[in-house]
Amino acid sequence: MTFSRTLFANAIAGFALAMLAAGPVAAGAPAKIEGGTKLIKQGETAQFPIVSSASESSDFHAACDVETGGRASLTFDGEHYIPLSEPAVGDIVTLAPGEARHYDLTGTVEANKGDAYIAFSFTGVPQAMCFPGEQCGGAAGGAQNVKVTCKGS
Repeated sequence: MTFSRTLFANAIAGFALAMLAAGPVAAGAPAKIEGGTKLIKQGETAQFPIVSSASESSDFHAACDVETGGRASLTFDGEHYIPLSEPAVGDIVTLAPGEARHYDLTGTVEANKGDAYIAFSFTGVPQAMCFPGEQCGGAAGGAQNVKVTCKGS
């Protein structure tokens, strides 16, 4: 073995031994969502606070259902929430008329000062796709409101 390979192998072995000596990482109590159902109009946000540890990260599991009677675009948001499932923070969720979506959220909530949350913001009604020369009524079929229900799982 060359010197660099030996050095690399020794570094990996040392790291593995250090991880074994440290033992398992202590996990805090799971984070809990303050769930409920919210009916939001365009420009409004359905925000759900998360209760978690102020000193360490916590596992998070919740279920959210989003329903609408018309077309709608929502933006998923979160503070101190690190998603391991869809949607990711910043994702745009587009719903067709009468569509409902279910999300099983899994992730981690960072240690925080009690200001952790997840949210769905009703950002608008998607415009219809129009080709040049066509008349399009982009708001036709747009949702008046969106129902968001979240609960712990």
